Amino acid sequence: MVQDKIELIVVFKKEIGLESAQAILGNAGVNYRKGMDSSRGKLYFYKTGPKFILTFETEQQKETIATGFEKLNEVYEVYTPDWDKCKD
Repeated sequence: MVQDKIELIVVFKKEIGLESAQAILGNAGVNYRKGMDSSRGKLYFYKTGPKFILTFETEQQKETIATGFEKLNEVYEVYTPDWDKCKD
């Protein structure tokens, strides 16, 4: 049985640029890749900035980062992805 990746989505606020968002992620020392946005054309798309998918080795690492990022003024939201759920 293949174990699912331990992932977290971080969405930055609209006024936060891509380079600033990447600097925040880099300073946190997390593995990340640019996220997708299936909400193009919807209000959410226009209210939010850069989106990233973070990958972790352990649930503890994920929880620690999630707690820290939720406190950042630059972050719009942090959540665990549900890849089985169709949002559109």
